[in-house]
Amino acid sequence: MESSTRISVAVRMRPLLKEEQDQGHTNSKVFIDSGEKAIVVSSTDQKQQKKYFFDCVFDELTTQEELFNYTKIPELLKKVVQGFNATIFAYGQTGSGKTFTMEGYDYNSLKPIIKESDKQGLVPRVVHSLFSEIKTMPQNIEYTVYATYMQVYQEKIYDLLNPAQLKPNSAGLKMRWSKHDEFYVENLYVHPCYNATEVLTHFHAGLKNKVMASHNLNSASSRSHCILSLIIEGVDTEAGGIFSSKLQLVDLAGSERVSMTGNEGPALKESIEINKSLFTLRQVITTLSGNREGESAFVPYRDSKLTSLLKQSIGGNSYCLMIACLSPSDMYYDENISTLTYATKANCISNDPVKNLDPKTKLVKDLRKEIKGLKKELNEAYEQINMLTGLANINNPKKGMKVKENANFPIDIFQGQKYQSSKNNLQIAPRTKSAITAVRPNEPFALSLEMLSENLHDSVKMIKDLMGSNQKLKDLVNELSNIKKNQDAEIAQLHAENQNLLEKVESLENESSVVGKLQQEKQNLISRLSALERENRQAPVIFPTKERKNEWAWKSKRTIVRADSPGQFIDKDHYQRYQSVRPSTRVKMDRSAESTEPAKSELSPDSKIRDDTLSSLSVLYNKTRAKNNNTTF
Repeated sequence: MESSTRISVAVRMRPLLKEEQDQGHTNSKVFIDSGEKAIVVSSTDQKQQKKYFFDCVFDELTTQEELFNYTKIPELLKKVVQGFNATIFAYGQTGSGKTFTMEGYDYNSLKPIIKESDKQGLVPRVVHSLFSEIKTMPQNIEYTVYATYMQVYQEKIYDLLNPAQLKPNSAGLKMRWSKHDEFYVENLYVHPCYNATEVLTHFHAGLKNKVMASHNLNSASSRSHCILSLIIEGVDTEAGGIFSSKLQLVDLAGSERVSMTGNEGPALKESIEINKSLFTLRQVITTLSGNREGESAFVPYRDSKLTSLLKQSIGGNSYCLMIACLSPSDMYYDENISTLTYATKANCISNDPVKNLDPKTKLVKDLRKEIKGLKKELNEAYEQINMLTGLANINNPKKGMKVKENANFPIDIFQGQKYQSSKNNLQIAPRTKSAITAVRPNEPFALSLEMLSENLHDSVKMIKDLMGSNQKLKDLVNELSNIKKNQDAEIAQLHAENQNLLEKVESLENESSVVGKLQQEKQNLISRLSALERENRQAPVIFPTKERKNEWAWKSKRTIVRADSPGQFIDKDHYQRYQSVRPSTRVKMDRSAESTEPAKSELSPDSKIRDDTLSSLSVLYNKTRAKNNNTTF
């Protein structure tokens, strides 16, 4: 693990465009101080000035090559090849030069004009420099580079190298979380690349697929956040170690003010989604920059897919370079102040870079380190035992062992209080066969057997206590390790449950439009049914009179069947026409019909009785209906 390092921030100001010069734009409030590496901003009334200090500042005349070299990107690539993660991203207002800084290509009809020139941006230069750095590494390490290219458009992730993901109304790719990789994109195409040309081929293919648009501030504006990821894997063929690293090159969409861009319709929705994701990014930067050492605060990474994918880059285990782009016109003064403010906050964020070793390789390395430490402790224990053995055999005449001046035990062990007390005991003790007979200058100290036994007993007791303490510490470490494993398992389970909930929320959001349509259709059907019931209640039933009984026959209140043509229905308009006929009109029609009928005397008795019965029933029925409907015929 490397020492903590801050996010490096470089600020670049583009020159005034020809269109801006024609419109009379000027630059009188924001200046570059290359000597102090600062941006000088004057107030609106030109009475006060404020300086923003950064790692690098670049004026309008800075070339792409100077930007690449002065931001120390080659040194950053050396860390990447060694197994550390790194991120380079451009941040700023729309039309401030972010895409030109990262790509360096001109656009025609919203499509890039790809050609090699001095204007090539950071991405092509980084790719070429990366493979050049790989060639300088030892021959026993084999490298493989994998490339992915995606865009975050309206909070959906699309694979720019997968044509199937670029269809209209595509649901996009799902983002997952794992303990090892943090946030990652599922089913993202990963292309192995063996040289810089292959990487740039995929990069150029993805550029042609990303979403672009034109508005008042930018004729070729990126409508999505694009992330080119290069995964570098290294294998040590001799030691057997494996490591991997990730280099992310990010071209963010610019923040937009709708009153200036003039976006409407779908473009307005794009602007809203862009500003929402950038707002979340600014929240993350503000939270991390305000944290003091030892404090922890909630960082809203999950509020946006962009910040989730950049979690390791901002406040994580990666080296990071932020390039803040400014527009020189006084018209964009507020946007430039906002960009400088958040760039200053980002410069205060500390990351903890970690070398990404394979879990097995890391385990082997840790075990070797532990074995080395144990061997060292074992050697020290052997030295202590040899020293104690030498002290025990100093005054043993049978074994005849003598300790030389440069014996294994140091003479300093007799210094201090123990030596003083031993010396006093030696002076007081009577001369015995086992006591010190004389002290000669070039001979080692000789101790009494009682003193030697006492010191040996204390040393053995101390060793036992140390071993007991060591065993207790090991037990405590094992217990804490088990607790940590259980907590990690619970956290993983909670993350899995959270992911399932997020998927359900996404599915509900996708189905919300369908549910809305069904509810609207249900409401329309209810309204139609109410209207039909109202019509049915209000529509009177007309029963045919005796004289016209053979002309009409009624099937229901709304359906009329002509007697001479069975099965032929009359629509609503015809029904209303007949319904609107007044009673007086019907009477006239009935009287006119009487003249065409034969005389009553010509009718047979049975027919007369039947006609009289039908007439009576008709009159009685009409009176009943008229009474119910309050109508007088």
